[in-house]
Parts: sequence; C-alpha cells; structure tokens
Amino acid sequence: MTKILVKRANLLGDLRAENDIEMLESAFYESMDYRTLIESSDRIIVVGRRGTGKSALYYKLKKYWEEAEKVIVVEIIPDEDQVIGMRPCLELFGDKFQHVRAGVKLVWRCALFLEILTSFEKVYKFDKIVARGFLKAYVDKWKKMGHSVSEKCKNLLRENLDLKTRPEERIGNMAAKLQLKELEESLADVMKQTSYHCVLLMDRIDEGYEPDVHGIGFVDGVVQALIDIKTRLPEIKPAIFVRDNIFRAIALNDPDYSRNIEGQVLRLHWDEHQLFNLVCQRLRVAFKHDVESNLRLWDRCTARNIQGKAGFKKCLQSTLYRPRDILALLNDAFLLALKDERDTIIDTDIEESAKTISNNRLDDLHKEYAAIIPGVQTITAAFANGNPKISASKVIDIISTLMTDDKYDSKVQQSFSIIKDAKTFILDLYSIGFFGIKDRVTKNYVFCHDGKKSSVEILDSDELLVHPCYWIALNLSPNVISEGESTEIYDEYEIEVISLTGEIRKKRIDGIVASLSLISKGKEDSKKFEEWCFNAIKIIFAGMFRNIELKPNRSATQRRDIVATNLSESALGKRIIEDYQTRQVVFEIKNYTDIAGDEARQMASYLVGDYGKIGFIITRDDTHEPRKGKELDWIKEMYFSSDRKLIIKLTAKLLCDLLYKLKSPERYDVADRKLNSLLDSYTRLYLSSR
Repeated sequence: MTKILVKRANLLGDLRAENDIEMLESAFYESMDYRTLIESSDRIIVVGRRGTGKSALYYKLKKYWEEAEKVIVVEIIPDEDQVIGMRPCLELFGDKFQHVRAGVKLVWRCALFLEILTSFEKVYKFDKIVARGFLKAYVDKWKKMGHSVSEKCKNLLRENLDLKTRPEERIGNMAAKLQLKELEESLADVMKQTSYHCVLLMDRIDEGYEPDVHGIGFVDGVVQALIDIKTRLPEIKPAIFVRDNIFRAIALNDPDYSRNIEGQVLRLHWDEHQLFNLVCQRLRVAFKHDVESNLRLWDRCTARNIQGKAGFKKCLQSTLYRPRDILALLNDAFLLALKDERDTIIDTDIEESAKTISNNRLDDLHKEYAAIIPGVQTITAAFANGNPKISASKVIDIISTLMTDDKYDSKVQQSFSIIKDAKTFILDLYSIGFFGIKDRVTKNYVFCHDGKKSSVEILDSDELLVHPCYWIALNLSPNVISEGESTEIYDEYEIEVISLTGEIRKKRIDGIVASLSLISKGKEDSKKFEEWCFNAIKIIFAGMFRNIELKPNRSATQRRDIVATNLSESALGKRIIEDYQTRQVVFEIKNYTDIAGDEARQMASYLVGDYGKIGFIITRDDTHEPRKGKELDWIKEMYFSSDRKLIIKLTAKLLCDLLYKLKSPERYDVADRKLNSLLDSYTRLYLSSR
C-alpha cells in the first residue's frame, strides 16, 4: 500500500483563502460564478455565507484582471479597526437609516473616484490630462489625507461637513462640496483619453460590522455607491463581496432594495457536482495523481462506504454544501488516515472528523444569524437529544412552548412576544439550512443553504429533517434516513433575501400602534385600553420584567391593573430595586388625560411591601412630562409626604414611540434607556425642590 505522499495537516489546502495561495494557484476550480464575474458586469454584489469561497473568488479575479491589458485594478480591503473608526463620523448623518445610507453613498462615491484617479497616475498621458483645472490639486490633497481609504474618508468629511447644520442639510450640500459631478466627468475623460478600463474590487467592507442603523447603513451606502459608479461609468467594472447575514439586513432595512439592488446580486451557490470537481482538483495536486477521471481519482483516495458518487454524497451530508465545510471534513479525515498509515480515507475517518465539524457548523449558524433571527440558538437547542426526523406539527408545538416561557434576555423575549407564530421561525430555519422539508411528490428532503426567503408553505402534516451536519452537535439519533431518502439541495433564485421575522415584526407593531386610534378615551373603552397597554408593555419590557400580568389580584380590595416581576436583569430593574425597593412593578391604566389627587393617592396606597416605592401611571395625554400645576403638585406631594413614594407618568403616545423603535431588533433596550433618562428628569428636575 502506497503511503500518503504529502504529510501535512491541511492536505487539500487551508480553509482561509488568504493562506491557501498554493492551492488557489494550482487547483482553483473555475465555477460558473467565476466565469460570470469575468465575462459580465450585470451582477456586481457577490453574496455568500461564510465558507462559500468569496475570498478565493476575490483573489483569482484580482489576479486575472492584473494580467489583462489596459486594465487598472483598484482594490479596497479595509481592516476591522478602520471600519470601526468610521462609526463616529456616521453619526454626523443622524440616526435615520436612509440619511446614513445617503451620506455614506456620497462620500464613498467621492472616495472611489479619487482612489481610481490615483491608480491612473502610472498610466502614460495621465499627468498631461490632469494638469489642467482642479483635478491634480484634488488628487494630491486626497493622497495626503491618510494611509487608508477609511482614514481619508474621515478627514474628507471633517473638512466638508458643516457641523452647525442639521443632518439633512449636510447631506443635501455634500455633492456640491465634494465636487462629485466634476470628479465624475474628469474620470470619464481620463479613461477615454488613456483607453484604459478599471476593475474595482471591494472585500471585507463588513469587517467590524454591527447590525444597527449605522452599521447596516454604512454597508448599504457603499453598495449603492458602487451601483451608481457602474451605472454612470460603464468603463468601470466593480464587484463587492458581502456576507449573507449582512446582505439580509440590508434587504430588510432598505426600502429601495427591490428597485436598486436586487437585480445586481450574484448569490454563490454550490451543488454536489461542483463540490466534487473542486475536491478532485485538489486531490490531484495533493497526491500528484495524473488520473483524468474525477470519479476514478476519488475512488483511488477512498475506500469502503465512501467510494463513488454515493460515497461523496454521504460526506456532503456532514456539510452545508460549502467549500470550507467539505475541505475541513476531508482534511481531518486524511489526517486520521495518515496516523493509521493509510493512503485512503474510510467512513470511520469521516464520522470522526464530522464530530468537530458538526459543533463548528452549529456555532457558525448561531453567530451568523443571531441578529437576523433573535432566539435562533434557543430554538435550535430545543431539538437536541431527539430524533432529527420530526413532523411540522410537533416542531410547532416545541417552538410554541418555548415562546410561552418568560426566561430569555430582552432581545429574544421581545422577538417571541411580537412574532407569536411558530411557523414563521420554521421558515426562517428552513431558509438558513437547519431544517429540510420532505417534498410531497419526490419524497426527498429539500434543503435551502442560501439564506433566502422561501415561498414554500408549511403544513402541519409535513415532515421536517434537521440537517445531518448538526446531528452530532445536537446529539440526535443517527440512521433515520433510509437508502431511498436522499437529501438534496433546492434553491430558488430571484427571491428577495429577507427574514420573515422582520416583516412580521414590523406588521405586528404597526398593527398594535394603529389599533390605539380605535380606542376612545373614557370609561366606555377603559377595558380595551387596559388590554392595549398590557400587550404593549409585554413587548416593550420583555426580558426586563418577568411574569407580566393583567389584573393579577382582581378579587382583592386593592386591584392593581398590571403587575410585573422585577428580577434586576436590566439597568432600569437594578435601579428601581436598589433605589426604590420595588420587586413587583405596578402599572395603573387611566383611559383619560389628566392625573388628579385621587389617582396619585390610589397609586401611593398600592406601594407597600414588595411593591416598593415607585409606580407608573399610563394616561392618554400627549406629553409624558407631568403638567405644571395639579399633576406635578400631586406627584411632589406624594413623594415628600408618603415616605418618598415616586409616581411616574407615562402615556400611550410614549409607548407607541417605544414600539416604533422596536421595529429594529437591535434597539431592544430602548425602554431601558428611555425610562432611566426619565427617572433622571424626575430626580433632577421635577423633585429637586418643593
């Protein structure tokens, strides 16, 4: 038996393209995606999950175009610290997503124009072309603004933004201040006179990314800048590489996504045939085999139950159909074979390797989609230690039970409180490849690995399967699929990339806010208003307070409207337990405008024992500040004459404002911050003197 010729841990290459140059040079698989990016400029946004080969594509595209004639290659690869360093500048555009996106788009159009012009300096005739007018001075100034594009952008903004104006005015004046029209015309003239084209490659623009208004707005703004450049200057061929979870966030937040971005996307997709060819090309180089047939080559490097296409497909069951997954699996398997002095891998090598891979894949899933699907780790963990084959009705029961618990952090608890529909989460888990659905006609289990919204309808009678690559990590029962039940990849292209939870979250909040207008002020609709406040409070304070109940003691003499348990799990919770000794938080609901003495005395009477020394009264007033005169006088009177019991006035309008902010899952702590600030106002302003 011939020993393995190459004794190295990563026999088929490194999992990071940056460290895999040797294999990329000698065994790069020219996929259809690669050919599309070379031969066409239609799709400039390359989207893929982790491990789908974005960085490898970037490297090979750069190398290809650098060897082409009359082509200037400009590459933008910011480091994490550079992207993070730009965040304070983004605040100059305000806190509205569309403003941040618009401001970033303008400054990056300018930056990219100047980077391209700087790269053209080595081209013959350039000096003569730019000698006239403003261009040479602008380019020279740009080069002195910093070492990186990010640093130059920061300095460009500092020089050209008027900090005394509002964000809208700053954005409105930017195009003229940056001389974008003149730059664009000059760049078009340079390329025409030099007969050169430009390839603009951008990667890792999402380094240091945070899924908030500024983080998403930044990446979206850069993407929009590239689209503008491609549209205005056809001689420039751009391409930007974006991770799937970040692209989903853009699709969720950008109202113009379907019009401006959707048609520009190339989604990286790998099927069994492509992955087989990729692996065999690397095997041929690693073992120095000259076998032309990929199938014969695979069989020469394998044995027992993993030979042939069926054997390779068995290996793929432990992956998410990504190059990184299959290479990691086979690298570890060949390392195990090497220890046993074998030159072929067998099924036990694959099984042992799959243990590590399974835990890594599940961890990747949680990290990648926690911001898009709050609670994804909690939901997937609910299927541990069971059978991977499970009916949709049972999955619905499991998720529904999870959603009734009151033990999660604020972000997850709010998501469960808002969505309420277990099928929504099933479709999200299908869209990221966790669940497969048994096709009703072919009887195959269908998986989607591209993170796209699916039009598939889930019936209670459907049968679902947890993807085999997660079985070991979740300790699921093996061997539940018969020989005839094959796991296949099914992808639907041209479908908007978006999470259902985001859509439903927005609709649910809009519905709650809109329903307030149907509730009249006064005694007649007081019960409806109590129920409305109860639903709003459960969402706004989810994870901050627990066991929120409506009329928990309706048979008692003192009937408090809404009571929540404070377990000190937030800044507000800690503050009111430490400063006001309040374990049970009371919300009194008044379906009218003004607070009078009776309401204040009633609330003060409730604040005993575990109910502490702070309570909240919710009214239908337009302002949550206590009105001077009666309201403020009664609040001060209760505070100074009743052992410093503090009554805080809230309003339905304030609750609506907080609900609107919670459309974005990343603002889950908005109530915590707002009410802490409100407590400061009471302490420093309203109660500072009698």
